[in-house]
Amino acid sequence: MIDEASTISAAQCRAARALLEWSQEQLAVNARVARPTIADFERSTRFPMRNNLLSMISAFEAAGIGFIAETDSDGAGVRFRHVELEYSKSLKVRGDDLVVAAKYRGVRIDIVVPAELLDDIDRTPVGTIETRRHSAQEHLHQLLVAAERHLQRTGAGGAEIVLTVGDFPDGTF
Repeated sequence: MIDEASTISAAQCRAARALLEWSQEQLAVNARVARPTIADFERSTRFPMRNNLLSMISAFEAAGIGFIAETDSDGAGVRFRHVELEYSKSLKVRGDDLVVAAKYRGVRIDIVVPAELLDDIDRTPVGTIETRRHSAQEHLHQLLVAAERHLQRTGAGGAEIVLTVGDFPDGTF
């Protein structure tokens, strides 16, 4: 996965779409950004806002793309990566929170998405379970990438993890 402080280039974006055989429209739908934002970025006429760029990166990563940051000795790149997190798209309700059933490296784990996190994402003081469910579905790729990063950092020691704002790159929401 690309370092949280890093970014991707327009060429990496085009290459990632090519690997997945995605059109700009498919990336726009998966990342929930406007297609012109992607087109302008890929033409190098405008750099996307940080939250849009992070959403694009998260959509690619959730689809199995890995970005290789440029180093002094090697150039930047794009490749398929080994996906360690398998998940269900169905969300379960647990109190006010939502839970995504997943497997990390073959081990069953619940990803708990607290109500407060979903309210922060939507910038609402208190959402309903339906607004939270909608928010989680809209941001599922970002939630899953954050969960995978959390698990890579801490390991899968337990039957569940609870996502926090700290699991997301700055500027995500």
